[in-house]
Amino acid sequence: MKRLLIILAGLSVCTGLTAGVAMTETQRAGQAPKRATITIRHQMRGCHSWSVNGGASRALLKTTLARGGTIRFVDNDVMSHKLVKTSGPAVRYQGNPAMRHMSASVSVTFAKAGTYRFITKFGEDYPGMAMKTIGEDNVLHLVVKVA
Repeated sequence: MKRLLIILAGLSVCTGLTAGVAMTETQRAGQAPKRATITIRHQMRGCHSWSVNGGASRALLKTTLARGGTIRFVDNDVMSHKLVKTSGPAVRYQGNPAMRHMSASVSVTFAKAGTYRFITKFGEDYPGMAMKTIGEDNVLHLVVKVA
């Protein structure tokens, strides 16, 4: 049993190092990712925030994406959020940008290079999901640079 645990730990380390080297090579090549996931979540201070690919949750996000890439937005908050593009070239939505239920999602494809800006317009808490929060509700802002 002990030998099996040592072997599994070694394999995990090797896999992690391989992934790290692959990510470093992509970063060195200057290639922006083709896909990302942005998740909206509830929090006690500021009511809601969002994060890119499981990173730090913030009210203001900035990310990069390759031309033709797609971001999937997932609403895991206790209230609805409507995704609104405030500037940038046209995008293609797959799904409804008015995410009206828990775990609703919409994918956005960015065909042209440029800088895109988004906000969300949030609604009321879902029935039975009222949560106490501290301070003013955050207004979520996103800047996407597409290369």
